[in-house]
Amino acid sequence: MESVSFDTLTFDHPTASRPARISATLHIPADRPGRVPCMVILTSSAGVQRHREHYYADLLNGAGVAALIVDSFRGRGVRRTVADQSLVSAAQMEGDAFAALALLRDDPRLDPGRIGIMGVSKGGVATLNAAIAIRQRWRQGFPHLFDIHVALCPGATAQHRDPTTHGRPMFFMLAARDDYTPAELAIEYAERMRAAGNGRIRVKVYGSAHHGWESLGPVFDIKDAENWSCCRNLIEDDGRHFVPLLGQTMDEPDFQAWARRHCVTRGARAGGGTADLKRRASDDLLIFLAAHGFAD
Repeated sequence: MESVSFDTLTFDHPTASRPARISATLHIPADRPGRVPCMVILTSSAGVQRHREHYYADLLNGAGVAALIVDSFRGRGVRRTVADQSLVSAAQMEGDAFAALALLRDDPRLDPGRIGIMGVSKGGVATLNAAIAIRQRWRQGFPHLFDIHVALCPGATAQHRDPTTHGRPMFFMLAARDDYTPAELAIEYAERMRAAGNGRIRVKVYGSAHHGWESLGPVFDIKDAENWSCCRNLIEDDGRHFVPLLGQTMDEPDFQAWARRHCVTRGARAGGGTADLKRRASDDLLIFLAAHGFAD
């Protein structure tokens, strides 16, 4: 494992990140000849965790895939965003991922045609956003795209009105008992993406799973969690939010303020994972990657 640090790119669109110095750890599988594929791993709102992001990096390495764990929080002076998701936005994490992608494409150890992105929860939101075609236009000429997308329990209360993607393979890994990022919203989003032309989307719902099934043991309460699951909205092509409940469109700051007054709640449940569930989900991930030439 080696550490790298880099400056994020900034993009001229409504949710552009401010430049920040971001740290990331690049995990390269040993004894693999030639260039290897790589997955960029974005974190949940809990930040980098041994049992989650590092677990997936180890899993990928075992299948011959490099992994770059991006820490979007520490460089911005943030430990976690669970209680206040505005501390670091999914758009900032998305910007960090594309900054990383530009560097990884030039790394001689990596295959520039096989670099994907994955993330849990908030990282899953950024993973989905990275696939949306209109957002690439917001990046105004940025030349790179991710080659595969894996979103685990992504939040999908905010969906693009135009869900057209670049057609790259996508895997939604969802928890049936998720009251934080409900599976039914992500299923709806996946169906809309398919209807918009992406026929390479797989959805798997784990019937016994709660949010954050990587945590083995009993289900636990996240009492301070800022829960956006009731804040349905559509992201317009200009970045504004259409709120169906109101029948009107709002700029980002106005929507954030309105939502915190009217639909954001506190609390969610997570964990409850078992070794069997984690193993089955891990196998499904590797099977999906292998089917698209990304893993052994």
